Amino acid sequence: MTSARTMSILAPSFRAAIFILLLLTLLLAGRSRMFRDPGALWHTVVGERILDRGALPTADEFSFTFEGHPWIAHQWLAECIMAAAHRAAGLDSLLLAAAALLAAVYAGIGDRLLRAGFSVPGVILLLAIVLAASSHHFHARPHIATIALTALTYGILCDVEARRESARRLWLLPLLMVLWTNLHGGALAGIVNVALVLFGWAFLLILGRSQIGTAAVDRRIVVLIVIALLSAATIWVNPYGGQLPRVWIALMGSKLLPMIISEHGPLRWDSVEGVMVIALFVVYVAVLSATWRRMLRITWLLPLLWFLLAVSRVRHAPLFAVLAAISIAEMFPYSALRERLAARGSALLARHAPSEGKIPMRWAAIAWPAAVVLIGLALQVGGIRVPVIGAGWASLDETYWPVAAAAELPEAMLEAGDHRVFNPMLYGGYLIYAVPDARVYIDDRCELYGEEFLREFPHVLHDAQRLLTELDAYELRLAIISTQSAAAEALRASPTWTIRHQDPVASIFFRR
Repeated sequence: MTSARTMSILAPSFRAAIFILLLLTLLLAGRSRMFRDPGALWHTVVGERILDRGALPTADEFSFTFEGHPWIAHQWLAECIMAAAHRAAGLDSLLLAAAALLAAVYAGIGDRLLRAGFSVPGVILLLAIVLAASSHHFHARPHIATIALTALTYGILCDVEARRESARRLWLLPLLMVLWTNLHGGALAGIVNVALVLFGWAFLLILGRSQIGTAAVDRRIVVLIVIALLSAATIWVNPYGGQLPRVWIALMGSKLLPMIISEHGPLRWDSVEGVMVIALFVVYVAVLSATWRRMLRITWLLPLLWFLLAVSRVRHAPLFAVLAAISIAEMFPYSALRERLAARGSALLARHAPSEGKIPMRWAAIAWPAAVVLIGLALQVGGIRVPVIGAGWASLDETYWPVAAAAELPEAMLEAGDHRVFNPMLYGGYLIYAVPDARVYIDDRCELYGEEFLREFPHVLHDAQRLLTELDAYELRLAIISTQSAAAEALRASPTWTIRHQDPVASIFFRR
């Protein structure tokens, strides 16, 4: 049986099986972990309000410290999608949607690795490394759209450069960028990738060393430049116009964020994610070094850039991981490393040869995954409790979030006659979701609060005198704080404040 025939039979079934396995694994492991980021909660509330009002916000309405100040929902489309999923079956359907999107991304990567000539055990091993390098950022929030669209756009670029797809496929890129711009600020990553590759191809065309497209060289150069410029221009195709890219650039250019938010900080070499990123980089470099003398493509070099970006900001680690994995799949059929592994009879190699041509999509690759997702959604909407996939599975970690304290907060606000609540940054997004009537002191919408406020907040939280002065300045009567924190100790020692509620996670303090 020929390699193409083998792959046409094996690949769709393998892709479907990997999708279902990944989906169930993410649902099992992500039951509460995929909601440990406050963005998974407050983004949903923003989306709910957009759907209810039919209008986008232009000012803050969640905090009392910056209420009425200009603020835009720069991830508005993702927030509306999250709200629609949440309306279907609450956190259960939100978890299912996030897990299904991630499972589709990594099943697609597994499919590419299989077609490149890796055996099933080899694919599973590589996918495990890729997932471990990425999973720290697996939260039900807009960021996962950037992971998915990074994989999709890079896959298109690789397929065109390998001539599996016509150069006409590149015209999809500006359309994808419009979608991406309105989903998440990671669209900047997509624009960088597209621009680097397309301008690289144009330069090679000038040198007479590129085979992209079949039209005249001059025309191909113009087309590539036009597509790159259109892709970059899409950052202005949004309801907020130029305000939206200005927010992205301000956030990415902030020197304070890496110091106060861990995902904006540098990669930690002693973490599981850090070790897996290094392991994946070693595999990528090994394959690249065994291939580049025989063949080198522009797309194969992109992971080098994203490794450097991942080292500087750990939030880029999933983007490096998906780029490196796809690049490995692209390079491996031409690599001397494959030949050395074949000579040793390595279990990492499949018996079939790599598939160089385009493999048509078969119904099994879509039908079975879609059926599992639809069954899960039906169970959730119907309120049928089935472990992992049915209703009532998703939950918020009560040892992480102030669940018990937040349940007492509405009554405490009524007694205080005030809806304003002092809180740490972590609790802000949760309170926006769990106690809609509360007005928080701070949350993680850093673009709203500004660097001066964010720089001072840690001092307020950890210095007893500054904390009491801040509470007096705002004439606050309520505070919800981690029970084991220095701030809680300061309020317990103050004669002005008394404990209204206390549990091992959080405490509510009431001004006497």
